[in-house]
Amino acid sequence: MSRTTTDRDRSPAVHDDGTQPWLGFGEVRTCLIQNLGTLSPSASVALMQLTPGSPVSKVDRPVRRVVSPEQVTGVDCRLHVAREGRGRAIGTVLSHAVVTNGRILQGTAHVALTEATSKERREWRHYLRHQGVVEVLGSPSPHNVIDGYLADISPARGLDLASISDRVIDDVQQSDTLNHTTALRAGTAVVRWAATLTPDAKPTVGIAKSDLPNFHVIRLTGAPEDLPTLIRFCEEFALHEWLLTTVQDVIVPRAETDIARDRDPLDSLLFALNELVPLWMPPTHLNPDMKALWEAMESRTHYTRLFERQVARIRDLRDQVKIRPPRRF
Repeated sequence: MSRTTTDRDRSPAVHDDGTQPWLGFGEVRTCLIQNLGTLSPSASVALMQLTPGSPVSKVDRPVRRVVSPEQVTGVDCRLHVAREGRGRAIGTVLSHAVVTNGRILQGTAHVALTEATSKERREWRHYLRHQGVVEVLGSPSPHNVIDGYLADISPARGLDLASISDRVIDDVQQSDTLNHTTALRAGTAVVRWAATLTPDAKPTVGIAKSDLPNFHVIRLTGAPEDLPTLIRFCEEFALHEWLLTTVQDVIVPRAETDIARDRDPLDSLLFALNELVPLWMPPTHLNPDMKALWEAMESRTHYTRLFERQVARIRDLRDQVKIRPPRRF
């Protein structure tokens, strides 16, 4: 795979002949930035300057979010197709990094799939004109392509968006501007998603079961022009899933264990309350389609209610630590 950079719009390109994408794939990794303190706005912008001279996207409200320029990776690989059929994907994948509130880092890779405009492989300049698009040689069923991608626990066998999103994370975490120490030991969560794109379709979302820890699978539908919205929604879902998992499976159990063993968990509890809880800001503020997607997901998962329950537990543990009598030696 080869990589260049671009500051072009993140919307998938449409071919000169008007061919529209019929599938969208992506992978989002979410983790803590390896820095002890919260990055300032200027430091976040500098960290996201992965391509010198290319613009960095930034919003300050309701949560500060800084996005790097898109990176372009060329791919030429076979597709991992479920059940029957064969396919080959040739084109380019877009990837970028996101820093939220100077604390949370995301690496995301995404691509639109279209039918090949030729039965033979073309020169690279043809594919570079349509960045973020791969052409599929062969005629596999879209359903088989989606099922193969989502179920492929060894993505290197097919379209390897996992390695591309991982590489974006590594590029950021290796920066000399970070002190490579975190205030909390927490893992990386992965969201893999696939969207079926058909004209006039309304955006929908469904969460599929995954047996892998910290690994989540999303299936979406929408029109081809909805793909940027779907990409953005998956990034927001990944952020909130990481927040819930970190609070529920890391901070609360560790604090309970520490208290039982007469250790002081106050620092991690305060980190959660001061640094993570304020980031819970569901993406209903972005546009009506995002609001509809989140509300559809909430109706089945009750994520916000679960998060609020964990926050209440953290506050209880904090108060328990504060009123605990001093330890006698």
